[in-house]
Amino acid sequence: MRNKLFLTFLLPLLLFSYGKAQTERWQELVNSKRYASVIAEAKSLTPEDSTDYRKMNLVAQAYEGVLKYRDALGFYRHCFQLDSTNMDNLNALARTATNLGRAAEAESYFRKVLATDSTNFYAQYQLARLYQQTGRYDEAIDTYYTLLEQDPENAFLLRSIGDCHAHWEEWVGATLSYRRAYMSNKENAGLGSALINTMLRVGGEFLPEALEIADTALYYNPGNRLLRQNKGLALYMNRRFAEADTLYTELLAEGDSTYLTLKFCGSARYYAGQHYKSIDPLEYAYAMDPTVVEVCLLLGSALGKTYDRKRAYALFDEAEECMKPDEFLSGQLSMFKAELLQKDNRRDEAALLYYRLWQKNKKLSLLAMISNLYYASNVSQYKSPERRQRAIFSIVLYLNELIAKEDDLTQTRHYRRILNSLQEDLFFRNATEEPMLSPDGKKSSLPLDDLKALITIVNSEQ
Repeated sequence: MRNKLFLTFLLPLLLFSYGKAQTERWQELVNSKRYASVIAEAKSLTPEDSTDYRKMNLVAQAYEGVLKYRDALGFYRHCFQLDSTNMDNLNALARTATNLGRAAEAESYFRKVLATDSTNFYAQYQLARLYQQTGRYDEAIDTYYTLLEQDPENAFLLRSIGDCHAHWEEWVGATLSYRRAYMSNKENAGLGSALINTMLRVGGEFLPEALEIADTALYYNPGNRLLRQNKGLALYMNRRFAEADTLYTELLAEGDSTYLTLKFCGSARYYAGQHYKSIDPLEYAYAMDPTVVEVCLLLGSALGKTYDRKRAYALFDEAEECMKPDEFLSGQLSMFKAELLQKDNRRDEAALLYYRLWQKNKKLSLLAMISNLYYASNVSQYKSPERRQRAIFSIVLYLNELIAKEDDLTQTRHYRRILNSLQEDLFFRNATEEPMLSPDGKKSSLPLDDLKALITIVNSEQ
C-alpha cells in the first residue's frame, strides 16, 4: 500500500522533471541553431505538451529557423491562444506572416503590439517595411519619420525613406533622404552609389555634387567597381569627357565589358574629339543593343568622320527607322513625355497624356499613375478646387475600374484615408455630391451615395 502511494506521488514528479529537462534541452538546441533536432523530437509531442507555452514556442522557433514559415506560423498561433499578450510572440507572428506574404495578417499583429506599446521600435520598423514591401509608400514614409523622431540621423531609416521616394520616381526627395543618410554612413558603398545615381537623375545643380560624393565614396571604398562606374557617369554628365574616357578605359582594361561602360566610354571619347577611338566601344555597345538611337547616331557619326561613310549612311537610316512613330513607339513617346512632365511637376499635362493612353489600351497602371500624381491623405491638403476635383476624378475612376475588373482589391486600401476625409467634408458642408474634373477638362460629379458605396468596398479589404 505504501509503495503504491509512493509511486502515485513520485510519477507526476518524474514526468514534470522529464518535461522540464526536455524544454531546457530544446532551448539549448535552439540557442545553438540546431533546429532540426528540435523538430525531430517534436514529432512525439503529447496532448499535454500542447498546453506548455514555452515548449510550443521553441518548436515554432525551430520551424522558423529552417525557413518552414507555414509550420512556424501554426505553432506561433497556438502560442497566441495560450497567451495573447506576449509581445515577442506577436512580433514572431507578424514576422512569419510577412515571410509567407500574408501582409494583412502581419499588419494586424504589429498593430496589436503597438496598441499595447506605441513606442515599440521593432514593431513600428517592421510595419514600415511591410508598407514599403506592399507598395504603400506614403504610409511607409510616415512610419519611418515617426521612428526618426527617436533617432533623427539614423542612416538606415533615412535610406529606407529614400528608397520609397525612388520607387515613386521622386528623385529629388530620394536624393535629399539619401544625402542625409550618407552623411551618417559614408563608408557604405551601396548607399553612396544610390545617392550618386539619384543626383545624376535630377541633374542641374546636383551634378557637381554627385562627382564630389563619388570621390568621397571611393576614398572609403578604393577600387570599388560600382562606384568607379558611377564616377565615370558623373564625369560624363559634368561634360568632363576626357577624364571620363580615362576612367572608362581603365575599367575596360580590367575586364568591365558591361553595356553602360561600353556606351559611355565610346560617347565620352566621341565628345572629347577622339572619333576614331570611340568606334570600338560604340561598335560593341551597338552589337549588344542595336535599338539605342543615341549609340547608333554616335557610331554613324564617328564612322562618317573617319573611314566608313557608307556604313555611316546605313546607321543613320537605321536610326531614322527607329525614330519613326509606329503605334508602339508613339505610345512609348507619350509615356516618356508624360514622365518628363511629371518630373517637371507639370502634373496636369502629364495626367492628360496618361489619360489618353488609358483610353486607347485600358491599362490600370496608367490610372494608378494619374491618381498618384494628385494623391493626398486628406482632401484639405489640396490648395485649389481644381486640383481637388482632378484628384477625386482620378482616384474614383481608378478604383471603379479596379473593382469592375475584379483585380487585386488590396490595392484600394491605399485610398481609405482620402475617401473617408471626403465623406466627412461633405457631411460638414451638408453637400450631397462632389464636383470632379477629368484630365481632358470634362466636368462631372460624384454623388454622396456612390462615395459611400466605394468606401464600403475599400474598407472591406482588410
